[in-house]
Amino acid sequence: TRRPTLERRAEIAAAALRIIGERGLPSLTTATLAAEIGVTSGALFRHFDSREAILTESVRHAVERIEATFPDATLPPVERILKLAGNRVRVLGTDRGLAWLLRSDQAYLTMPEGAVKELRGLVARTKKYLLDAVREGARDGSIRADIEPEVLLLTVMGTIHALIGLTGLH
Repeated sequence: TRRPTLERRAEIAAAALRIIGERGLPSLTTATLAAEIGVTSGALFRHFDSREAILTESVRHAVERIEATFPDATLPPVERILKLAGNRVRVLGTDRGLAWLLRSDQAYLTMPEGAVKELRGLVARTKKYLLDAVREGARDGSIRADIEPEVLLLTVMGTIHALIGLTGLH
């Protein structure tokens, strides 16, 4: 069935991430992608100029979904951290393609340069968001102040990543 271009592009991007998450990046071919969404290989290129463009759109789609996990920055520090952690675990834990993008070194080595820049930007925003919350919590006494905020940040991010990887949690 013909769909509007924006809808089809989003469907192709999501399917590419699904294939990568379930079967690995080498499994992402135009044939497997077309079969995943029920179109011909040629139909993919009505919406994208190249495989690189599909990957770039997949990353843009992923970053948009992950950006939505940031809670309101005016919440109390501990609540911000817990909400972000819960949101990330729910989103990344149920979508292996999204998790692969953020947790795999291979993503940074194989994705198009612009896509990698977007991923690095998302990671930097996440670190800043969490570090700001940890520092604010240390100042107001809701988070211990006897450990450097950067050290606590590593603990928080490591815990989120570990929870994402736990099967059955989601």
